[in-house]
Amino acid sequence: MTPLHPRGVLMNLEFSAAKSAATLAVPGSGTVVARIDFREDEHGVFLDYLWTNPMFRGQGYARQMLNAFAEFVRSSGKGITPLCGVARAMMQGDPRYDDLLPQNFGESPG
Repeated sequence: MTPLHPRGVLMNLEFSAAKSAATLAVPGSGTVVARIDFREDEHGVFLDYLWTNPMFRGQGYARQMLNAFAEFVRSSGKGITPLCGVARAMMQGDPRYDDLLPQNFGESPG
């Protein structure tokens, strides 16, 4: 687990390939703040779903979760294909994720 301190609140970020989920939670409370569901294969990581607890929306937790997830995937040497529309919108056109997205990602078929 990696301790995070978003907005001054101690949180734990846990990545579990066995569960195929990444969860940002308030320690000791069982409260899930944000979650990423993903799958891996030999080609890369597919980000299926990015979810934020409605009580924590609009506070930057989804972005923080996505940034931490990007670093997690980057350290594995793989890339991310965001299938979730929210994650795709957050990643597309943001240079912080250019090295992780598939080449020609977001281009219209010509």
